[in-house]
Amino acid sequence: MKRLTKYRTIGAAGLVLGAGMVWSRDMSWVEKSADMLPLAAGFQLAAWLGGPWRMPRGPQRVHPSVAWPIFAGLVFVAAWILPCLTLLALSWTALAAYWMLRWCRPQANIIGVLLILALSFPWMVIEWPQIGWWFRLSAAASVEGFFNLLQMPVQRHGTELLVLGESIHIEQACAGWNLLQLTLLAGAAIGVHDISKRPRFLMFLLLLPAMAWMANFLRILLLSALSLTFGLATAEGVWHGMTGLLVIAVVLGMAKLLCRALDPDGPVTIRRSFAQ
Repeated sequence: MKRLTKYRTIGAAGLVLGAGMVWSRDMSWVEKSADMLPLAAGFQLAAWLGGPWRMPRGPQRVHPSVAWPIFAGLVFVAAWILPCLTLLALSWTALAAYWMLRWCRPQANIIGVLLILALSFPWMVIEWPQIGWWFRLSAAASVEGFFNLLQMPVQRHGTELLVLGESIHIEQACAGWNLLQLTLLAGAAIGVHDISKRPRFLMFLLLLPAMAWMANFLRILLLSALSLTFGLATAEGVWHGMTGLLVIAVVLGMAKLLCRALDPDGPVTIRRSFAQ
């Protein structure tokens, strides 16, 4: 038992060190620290949602393959050298999965807990700006279609809209790309907490990006309405930050309603269901 506790502690310490290494490998997130630092709350969310954790007692009958952490460790080293923040985050999550299965099992859905951990690093915003571009472009096209339905004169050039003579630029910050990973993290946490059936949770994950997109579309629409009504300076002022908070609130609200629809008894049976 003492040896088991020792190895488990060493593994946990290694994961903490590795998480710090991932965050410190690319410090470009410092310029967007207000958006990026809240992602670190995912570690606390994963620990809370996974509890009470089941500690193995005595010898285990089945052990995860030792090739698993060796391969993940090699990928981690290679990603550090490249560097590639995405591979660093995913390989660290794979090592965390091995630690959970080998030394300490969560009571909740382990897939959801690992997803939360993977989203706790700022890899999406830093290394996948092309996703943000399509995120902004599709939102601009949808806003254009909405104004066309209202029979308002509108022209679109990429992510720039010209509505009633007012030029509206849907920039990276305006599109909420910095907040997308945070909204996905928060939505996934609600899904882990509220959904007790794994197939329904996977269905929830498929719909989560669509909910984040819809909330962001509403934000751009609201900012456009503010620009047309009160001027661009008003939309870029305090209301810009307020609508960012609105995106998170809307995603959380929609995620809660979707969880209730997919699994009404989830909050009651979550621990018992995944403990079996």
